[in-house]
Amino acid sequence: MAEAKIAIIDSQVAGIAGDMLMSSLVDAGANKDKVIEAIFACQNFMKGSKIVRASFEKTISHGFAATRLDLLCKDNAHERKGIEMHRALAACCDSLDLDQKAKVFALESLKTIIFAEATIHGEDFNNVHLHEASSIDTVADLVGCAVALQDLKLFDAKIFSTKVAVGGGVLKFSHGTVPNPASAILEIFKGRQFVLSSGQAEEELTTPTGAAMLVNLAQGSVNYYPSVSPERIGYGAGTKKFEGFANVVRVLIGSSSVAAARDTVCVVETNVDDASGEVIGNLVERLTDVCKDVTVIPGTTKKSRPTFLIRIISDHAQLNSVLEILFSESGTLGARVQEVERVILPRAILTIPVSIDDKTFNIHVKVARDSTGKIISIKPEFEDIRIVAARCQMPVKRAMDLVGAEIVQKIGSKQ
Repeated sequence: MAEAKIAIIDSQVAGIAGDMLMSSLVDAGANKDKVIEAIFACQNFMKGSKIVRASFEKTISHGFAATRLDLLCKDNAHERKGIEMHRALAACCDSLDLDQKAKVFALESLKTIIFAEATIHGEDFNNVHLHEASSIDTVADLVGCAVALQDLKLFDAKIFSTKVAVGGGVLKFSHGTVPNPASAILEIFKGRQFVLSSGQAEEELTTPTGAAMLVNLAQGSVNYYPSVSPERIGYGAGTKKFEGFANVVRVLIGSSSVAAARDTVCVVETNVDDASGEVIGNLVERLTDVCKDVTVIPGTTKKSRPTFLIRIISDHAQLNSVLEILFSESGTLGARVQEVERVILPRAILTIPVSIDDKTFNIHVKVARDSTGKIISIKPEFEDIRIVAARCQMPVKRAMDLVGAEIVQKIGSKQ
Protein backbone atom coordinates (compact mmCIF):
# COMPACT_ATOMS: atom_id res chain seq x y z
CA MET A 1 0.00 0.00 0.00
CA ALA A 2 1.39 3.39 -0.97
CA GLU A 3 2.14 5.77 1.86
CA ALA A 4 -0.47 8.47 2.37
CA LYS A 5 0.46 12.10 2.79
CA ILE A 6 -0.95 13.64 5.95
CA ALA A 7 -0.70 16.94 7.78
CA ILE A 8 -1.53 17.96 11.34
CA ILE A 9 -2.48 21.54 12.22
CA ASP A 10 -1.72 21.99 15.91
CA SER A 11 -3.60 24.91 17.47
CA GLN A 12 -4.25 23.46 20.93
CA VAL A 13 -2.03 26.00 22.72
CA ALA A 14 -2.08 29.30 20.80
CA GLY A 15 -5.19 28.93 18.65
CA ILE A 16 -5.13 29.77 14.97
CA ALA A 17 -5.22 32.89 12.81
CA GLY A 18 -4.90 33.26 9.07
CA ASP A 19 -1.47 34.87 9.14
CA MET A 20 -0.17 32.25 11.59
CA LEU A 21 -1.33 29.36 9.40
CA MET A 22 0.19 30.98 6.31
CA SER A 23 3.49 31.59 8.12
CA SER A 24 3.63 27.98 9.35
CA LEU A 25 3.18 26.72 5.77
CA VAL A 26 5.97 28.97 4.54
CA ASP A 27 8.13 27.82 7.45
CA ALA A 28 7.40 24.23 6.38
CA GLY A 29 8.73 24.93 2.89
CA ALA A 30 6.04 26.61 0.81
CA ASN A 31 7.50 28.98 -1.80
CA LYS A 32 7.36 32.34 -0.02
CA ASP A 33 7.92 34.33 -3.22
CA LYS A 34 4.77 32.81 -4.73
CA VAL A 35 2.84 33.54 -1.55
CA ILE A 36 4.03 37.16 -1.38
CA GLU A 37 3.19 37.67 -5.06
CA ALA A 38 -0.33 36.40 -4.34
CA ILE A 39 -0.68 38.75 -1.36
CA PHE A 40 0.24 41.78 -3.46
CA ALA A 41 -2.24 40.68 -6.16
CA CYS A 42 -5.12 41.19 -3.70
CA GLN A 43 -4.86 44.98 -3.93
CA ASN A 44 -5.86 44.83 -7.60
CA PHE A 45 -9.34 43.63 -6.65
CA MET A 46 -10.04 45.46 -3.38
CA LYS A 47 -11.04 49.04 -4.14
CA GLY A 48 -9.50 51.54 -1.74
CA SER A 49 -6.91 49.08 -0.45
CA LYS A 50 -3.16 48.89 -0.87
CA ILE A 51 -0.48 46.46 0.30
CA VAL A 52 2.41 48.59 1.50
CA ARG A 53 4.66 45.81 2.74
CA ALA A 54 4.55 42.03 2.82
CA SER A 55 7.37 39.72 3.85
CA PHE A 56 8.06 36.66 5.96
CA GLU A 57 10.55 37.17 8.76
CA LYS A 58 12.28 34.79 11.13
CA THR A 59 11.40 35.50 14.75
CA ILE A 60 11.60 34.02 18.24
CA SER A 61 8.34 33.45 20.12
CA HIS A 62 8.82 32.58 23.78
CA GLY A 63 12.11 30.88 22.99
CA PHE A 64 10.95 29.05 19.84
CA ALA A 65 12.13 29.88 16.32
CA ALA A 66 9.25 30.56 13.94
CA THR A 67 8.24 32.49 10.83
CA ARG A 68 6.02 35.56 11.07
CA LEU A 69 4.19 37.51 8.36
CA ASP A 70 5.08 41.19 8.30
CA LEU A 71 2.10 42.77 6.53
CA LEU A 72 1.30 46.49 6.30
CA CYS A 73 -1.90 47.52 4.53
CA LYS A 74 -3.84 50.69 3.89
CA ASP A 75 -7.59 50.28 3.63
CA ASN A 76 -10.08 53.13 3.24
CA ALA A 77 -13.13 50.94 3.84
CA HIS A 78 -14.21 50.11 7.39
CA GLU A 79 -16.86 47.63 6.24
CA ARG A 80 -17.80 45.83 3.06
CA LYS A 81 -20.63 43.59 1.92
CA GLY A 82 -19.70 39.95 2.20
CA ILE A 83 -20.78 39.28 -1.36
CA GLU A 84 -18.45 42.06 -2.61
CA MET A 85 -15.56 40.42 -0.75
CA HIS A 86 -16.49 37.09 -2.30
CA ARG A 87 -16.45 38.52 -5.85
CA ALA A 88 -13.10 40.21 -5.23
CA LEU A 89 -11.61 37.00 -3.87
CA ALA A 90 -12.89 34.98 -6.84
CA ALA A 91 -11.38 37.45 -9.30
CA CYS A 92 -8.08 37.41 -7.44
CA CYS A 93 -7.96 33.60 -7.46
CA ASP A 94 -8.66 33.57 -11.21
CA SER A 95 -5.84 36.02 -11.83
CA LEU A 96 -3.39 33.75 -10.01
CA ASP A 97 -4.35 30.65 -12.00
CA LEU A 98 -5.00 28.65 -8.87
CA ASP A 99 -5.91 24.99 -9.10
CA GLN A 100 -9.60 24.29 -8.66
CA LYS A 101 -9.12 22.76 -5.19
CA ALA A 102 -7.17 25.81 -4.03
CA LYS A 103 -9.77 28.22 -5.37
CA VAL A 104 -12.63 26.27 -3.82
CA PHE A 105 -10.83 26.23 -0.46
CA ALA A 106 -10.35 30.03 -0.45
CA LEU A 107 -13.91 30.80 -1.56
CA GLU A 108 -15.53 28.27 0.78
CA SER A 109 -13.53 29.63 3.71
CA LEU A 110 -14.81 33.14 3.02
CA LYS A 111 -18.36 31.83 2.57
CA THR A 112 -18.04 30.19 5.99
CA ILE A 113 -17.27 33.58 7.53
CA ILE A 114 -20.10 35.31 5.65
CA PHE A 115 -22.67 32.66 6.59
CA ALA A 116 -21.60 32.89 10.24
CA GLU A 117 -22.02 36.67 10.27
CA ALA A 118 -25.34 36.45 8.43
CA THR A 119 -26.66 33.93 10.95
CA ILE A 120 -25.70 35.80 14.11
CA HIS A 121 -27.02 39.13 12.77
CA GLY A 122 -30.16 37.68 11.23
CA GLU A 123 -29.37 38.94 7.75
CA ASP A 124 -29.31 37.48 4.26
CA PHE A 125 -26.04 36.15 2.83
CA ASN A 126 -26.16 38.67 -0.02
CA ASN A 127 -26.76 41.65 2.26
CA VAL A 128 -24.67 41.08 5.36
CA HIS A 129 -21.80 43.51 5.96
CA LEU A 130 -18.44 42.41 7.32
CA HIS A 131 -16.52 44.66 9.71
CA GLU A 132 -13.34 43.17 11.18
CA ALA A 133 -13.18 40.60 8.36
CA SER A 134 -13.74 43.19 5.62
CA SER A 135 -10.16 44.41 5.27
CA ILE A 136 -7.70 43.37 2.60
CA ASP A 137 -5.66 41.31 5.06
CA THR A 138 -8.53 38.79 5.25
CA VAL A 139 -8.33 38.24 1.48
CA ALA A 140 -4.54 38.15 1.73
CA ASP A 141 -4.72 35.41 4.38
CA LEU A 142 -7.10 33.31 2.28
CA VAL A 143 -5.20 33.70 -0.98
CA GLY A 144 -1.79 33.31 0.63
CA CYS A 145 -2.79 30.11 2.42
CA ALA A 146 -4.38 28.70 -0.75
CA VAL A 147 -1.14 29.27 -2.68
CA ALA A 148 1.00 27.81 0.12
CA LEU A 149 -1.22 24.72 0.49
CA GLN A 150 -1.16 24.19 -3.26
CA ASP A 151 2.62 24.55 -3.38
CA LEU A 152 3.00 21.92 -0.63
CA LYS A 153 0.46 19.66 -2.40
CA LEU A 154 -1.63 19.46 0.75
CA PHE A 155 -5.01 19.56 -0.98
CA ASP A 156 -4.44 15.89 -1.77
CA ALA A 157 -3.38 15.08 1.80
CA LYS A 158 -5.40 13.91 4.78
CA ILE A 159 -5.42 16.84 7.20
CA PHE A 160 -6.00 16.51 10.95
CA SER A 161 -6.55 19.16 13.61
CA THR A 162 -5.86 19.07 17.31
CA LYS A 163 -8.24 20.64 19.81
CA VAL A 164 -8.56 24.37 19.14
CA ALA A 165 -7.64 26.94 21.79
CA VAL A 166 -10.02 29.91 21.52
CA GLY A 167 -9.06 31.95 24.60
CA GLY A 168 -11.24 33.44 27.31
CA GLY A 169 -12.35 36.73 28.78
CA VAL A 170 -14.22 39.34 26.75
CA LEU A 171 -13.64 41.08 23.42
CA LYS A 172 -14.29 44.66 22.32
CA PHE A 173 -15.04 45.17 18.64
CA SER A 174 -17.46 46.91 16.28
CA HIS A 175 -20.56 45.55 18.03
CA GLY A 176 -19.39 46.36 21.55
CA THR A 177 -18.17 44.06 24.30
CA VAL A 178 -18.87 40.35 23.85
CA PRO A 179 -17.74 37.14 25.57
CA ASN A 180 -14.82 35.28 24.05
CA PRO A 181 -15.06 33.14 21.95
CA ALA A 182 -17.13 35.51 19.84
CA SER A 183 -20.38 34.35 18.28
CA ALA A 184 -18.79 34.13 14.82
CA ILE A 185 -16.23 31.60 16.10
CA LEU A 186 -18.92 29.46 17.70
CA GLU A 187 -21.07 29.64 14.56
CA ILE A 188 -18.15 28.55 12.36
CA PHE A 189 -17.49 25.48 14.51
CA LYS A 190 -21.17 24.68 15.18
CA GLY A 191 -22.15 21.23 13.99
CA ARG A 192 -18.58 20.32 13.04
CA GLN A 193 -16.39 17.71 14.68
CA PHE A 194 -14.03 20.07 16.48
CA VAL A 195 -13.38 20.34 20.21
CA LEU A 196 -12.74 23.85 21.54
CA SER A 197 -10.73 24.64 24.66
CA SER A 198 -10.14 27.95 26.43
CA GLY A 199 -6.36 27.82 26.28
CA GLN A 200 -4.14 29.84 28.59
CA ALA A 201 -5.01 33.45 27.73
CA GLU A 202 -7.86 35.78 28.65
CA GLU A 203 -8.13 37.13 25.11
CA GLU A 204 -8.84 36.04 21.55
CA LEU A 205 -6.60 33.20 20.35
CA THR A 206 -8.57 31.97 17.34
CA THR A 207 -9.82 34.40 14.69
CA PRO A 208 -12.77 33.88 12.34
CA THR A 209 -10.43 33.65 9.34
CA GLY A 210 -8.25 31.04 11.02
CA ALA A 211 -11.31 29.08 12.18
CA ALA A 212 -12.93 29.21 8.72
CA MET A 213 -9.83 27.89 7.00
CA LEU A 214 -9.39 25.15 9.59
CA VAL A 215 -12.92 23.77 9.18
CA ASN A 216 -12.48 23.77 5.40
CA LEU A 217 -9.22 21.83 5.62
CA ALA A 218 -9.69 19.29 8.41
CA GLN A 219 -12.67 17.04 9.05
CA GLY A 220 -12.40 17.54 12.79
CA SER A 221 -10.09 17.46 15.76
CA VAL A 222 -8.32 14.47 17.31
CA ASN A 223 -6.86 14.03 20.78
CA TYR A 224 -3.83 12.09 19.54
CA TYR A 225 -1.53 12.47 16.58
CA PRO A 226 -2.08 9.74 13.98
CA SER A 227 0.81 7.42 13.11
CA VAL A 228 3.09 9.56 10.97
CA SER A 229 6.66 9.76 9.73
CA PRO A 230 7.48 13.51 10.02
CA GLU A 231 8.99 15.07 6.93
CA ARG A 232 8.44 18.81 7.35
CA ILE A 233 7.53 20.93 10.37
CA GLY A 234 6.50 24.57 10.20
CA TYR A 235 6.03 27.11 12.97
CA GLY A 236 3.92 30.20 12.29
CA ALA A 237 4.05 33.02 14.83
CA GLY A 238 1.38 35.62 15.51
CA THR A 239 1.97 39.24 16.45
CA LYS A 240 0.78 38.97 20.08
CA LYS A 241 3.10 38.04 22.92
CA PHE A 242 1.89 35.93 25.81
CA GLU A 243 3.32 34.96 29.17
CA GLY A 244 3.87 31.25 29.55
CA PHE A 245 3.55 30.00 25.99
CA ALA A 246 4.66 30.65 22.43
CA ASN A 247 2.08 32.28 20.16
CA VAL A 248 2.71 29.74 17.43
CA VAL A 249 0.72 27.40 15.18
CA ARG A 250 2.59 24.23 14.33
CA VAL A 251 2.05 22.31 11.10
CA LEU A 252 3.51 18.84 10.71
CA ILE A 253 3.63 17.27 7.25
CA GLY A 254 4.50 13.63 6.80
CA SER A 255 3.42 10.26 5.50
CA SER A 256 1.95 7.12 6.93
CA SER A 257 1.43 3.59 5.71
CA VAL A 258 -0.90 2.87 8.61
CA ALA A 259 -4.45 3.07 7.36
CA ALA A 260 -6.14 3.34 10.76
CA ALA A 261 -6.75 6.74 12.29
CA ARG A 262 -7.62 7.57 15.89
CA ASP A 263 -10.22 9.84 17.34
CA THR A 264 -12.30 10.07 20.49
CA VAL A 265 -16.02 9.52 20.95
CA CYS A 266 -18.42 9.54 23.87
CA VAL A 267 -20.02 6.32 25.08
CA VAL A 268 -23.33 7.01 26.82
CA GLU A 269 -25.06 4.29 28.84
CA THR A 270 -28.18 4.04 30.94
CA ASN A 271 -30.47 1.30 32.27
CA VAL A 272 -34.19 1.47 31.55
CA ASP A 273 -36.40 -1.00 33.45
CA ASP A 274 -39.89 0.41 33.08
CA ALA A 275 -40.30 0.99 29.34
CA SER A 276 -42.22 -1.00 26.76
CA GLY A 277 -40.75 -2.35 23.56
CA GLU A 278 -42.54 0.36 21.59
CA VAL A 279 -40.91 3.09 23.71
CA ILE A 280 -37.48 1.52 23.28
CA GLY A 281 -38.03 1.18 19.52
CA ASN A 282 -38.99 4.85 19.25
CA LEU A 283 -35.94 5.82 21.33
CA VAL A 284 -33.62 3.91 18.98
CA GLU A 285 -35.23 5.55 15.96
CA ARG A 286 -34.83 9.06 17.43
CA LEU A 287 -31.23 8.46 18.51
CA THR A 288 -30.23 7.09 15.11
CA ASP A 289 -30.60 10.57 13.63
CA VAL A 290 -27.96 12.12 15.94
CA CYS A 291 -25.56 9.39 17.05
CA LYS A 292 -23.03 7.07 15.46
CA ASP A 293 -24.51 3.89 16.89
CA VAL A 294 -27.05 2.73 19.45
CA THR A 295 -27.39 -0.73 20.99
CA VAL A 296 -30.13 -2.11 23.24
CA ILE A 297 -29.06 -5.03 25.46
CA PRO A 298 -31.73 -6.89 27.47
CA GLY A 299 -30.78 -8.00 30.98
CA THR A 300 -31.81 -8.50 34.57
CA THR A 301 -31.24 -5.95 37.33
CA LYS A 302 -31.83 -5.92 41.10
CA LYS A 303 -34.87 -7.75 42.47
CA SER A 304 -34.82 -9.76 39.21
CA ARG A 305 -36.43 -6.93 37.28
CA PRO A 306 -36.03 -7.10 33.48
CA THR A 307 -34.06 -4.15 32.10
CA PHE A 308 -32.64 -2.70 28.91
CA LEU A 309 -29.08 -1.38 28.78
CA ILE A 310 -29.02 1.49 26.26
CA ARG A 311 -25.50 2.05 24.89
CA ILE A 312 -24.88 4.98 22.53
CA ILE A 313 -21.75 6.06 20.66
CA SER A 314 -21.78 9.79 20.00
CA ASP A 315 -19.56 12.53 18.64
CA HIS A 316 -18.68 15.24 21.14
CA ALA A 317 -20.60 17.77 19.07
CA GLN A 318 -23.82 15.72 19.27
CA LEU A 319 -23.56 14.72 22.93
CA ASN A 320 -26.09 17.28 24.19
CA SER A 321 -28.61 16.25 21.54
CA VAL A 322 -28.14 12.58 22.44
CA LEU A 323 -28.68 13.25 26.15
CA GLU A 324 -31.74 15.40 25.49
CA ILE A 325 -33.40 12.63 23.44
CA LEU A 326 -32.34 9.93 25.91
CA PHE A 327 -33.83 11.74 28.92
CA SER A 328 -37.02 12.86 27.20
CA GLU A 329 -37.86 9.63 25.37
CA SER A 330 -36.72 6.96 27.86
CA GLY A 331 -37.66 8.53 31.18
CA THR A 332 -34.26 7.66 32.66
CA LEU A 333 -33.00 10.00 35.37
CA GLY A 334 -29.27 9.65 34.70
CA ALA A 335 -26.65 8.47 32.24
CA ARG A 336 -23.02 7.43 32.34
CA VAL A 337 -20.74 9.26 29.88
CA GLN A 338 -17.21 8.15 29.04
CA GLU A 339 -14.72 9.56 26.53
CA VAL A 340 -13.00 6.69 24.75
CA GLU A 341 -10.38 6.42 22.03
CA ARG A 342 -11.47 4.84 18.76
CA VAL A 343 -9.30 3.29 16.03
CA ILE A 344 -10.87 3.67 12.60
CA LEU A 345 -10.04 2.04 9.32
CA PRO A 346 -10.54 4.29 6.30
CA ARG A 347 -13.71 3.63 4.42
CA ALA A 348 -15.16 4.85 1.15
CA ILE A 349 -18.71 4.95 -0.14
CA LEU A 350 -18.80 3.69 -3.73
CA THR A 351 -21.75 3.65 -6.13
CA ILE A 352 -21.75 0.33 -7.98
CA PRO A 353 -24.23 -0.41 -10.81
CA VAL A 354 -25.62 -3.95 -10.60
CA SER A 355 -28.03 -5.82 -12.87
CA ILE A 356 -30.69 -8.02 -11.29
CA ASP A 357 -33.45 -9.60 -13.42
CA ASP A 358 -32.52 -7.36 -16.37
CA LYS A 359 -32.94 -4.26 -14.20
CA THR A 360 -30.04 -1.93 -13.34
CA PHE A 361 -29.67 -0.51 -9.83
CA ASN A 362 -27.10 1.90 -8.41
CA ILE A 363 -26.06 0.43 -5.06
CA HIS A 364 -24.19 2.46 -2.42
CA VAL A 365 -21.45 0.29 -0.94
CA LYS A 366 -19.23 0.95 2.08
CA VAL A 367 -15.73 -0.46 1.45
CA ALA A 368 -13.05 -0.72 4.18
CA ARG A 369 -9.41 -1.67 3.66
CA ASP A 370 -6.60 -2.67 6.01
CA SER A 371 -3.12 -1.15 6.21
CA THR A 372 -1.94 -3.19 3.20
CA GLY A 373 -4.77 -1.96 1.01
CA LYS A 374 -6.61 -5.28 1.10
CA ILE A 375 -10.40 -5.04 1.19
CA ILE A 376 -11.67 -6.48 4.47
CA SER A 377 -15.30 -5.35 4.39
CA ILE A 378 -17.90 -4.75 1.70
CA LYS A 379 -21.34 -3.70 2.88
CA PRO A 380 -24.16 -2.62 0.52
CA GLU A 381 -26.63 -0.04 1.81
CA PHE A 382 -29.62 -1.97 3.17
CA GLU A 383 -32.17 0.56 1.87
CA ASP A 384 -30.83 -0.05 -1.65
CA ILE A 385 -31.23 -3.81 -1.12
CA ARG A 386 -34.85 -3.26 -0.10
CA ILE A 387 -35.48 -1.33 -3.31
CA VAL A 388 -34.02 -4.20 -5.37
CA ALA A 389 -36.17 -6.73 -3.52
CA ALA A 390 -39.34 -4.69 -4.02
CA ARG A 391 -38.81 -4.00 -7.72
CA CYS A 392 -37.77 -7.57 -8.50
CA GLN A 393 -40.44 -9.07 -6.23
CA MET A 394 -38.06 -11.31 -4.30
CA PRO A 395 -37.17 -11.82 -0.63
CA VAL A 396 -34.70 -9.33 0.84
CA LYS A 397 -32.26 -12.14 1.69
CA ARG A 398 -32.24 -13.32 -1.94
CA ALA A 399 -31.69 -9.73 -3.15
CA MET A 400 -28.85 -9.33 -0.66
CA ASP A 401 -27.13 -12.50 -1.89
CA LEU A 402 -27.44 -11.53 -5.58
CA VAL A 403 -26.31 -7.94 -5.08
CA GLY A 404 -23.47 -8.99 -2.78
CA ALA A 405 -22.13 -11.52 -5.27
CA GLU A 406 -22.10 -9.03 -8.15
CA ILE A 407 -20.50 -6.31 -6.05
CA VAL A 408 -17.73 -8.62 -4.83
CA GLN A 409 -17.02 -9.62 -8.42
CA LYS A 410 -16.87 -5.99 -9.65
CA ILE A 411 -14.85 -4.58 -6.77
CA GLY A 412 -12.53 -7.58 -6.73
CA SER A 413 -11.57 -6.90 -10.35
CA LYS A 414 -10.48 -3.36 -9.40
CA GLN A 415 -8.01 -4.32 -6.66
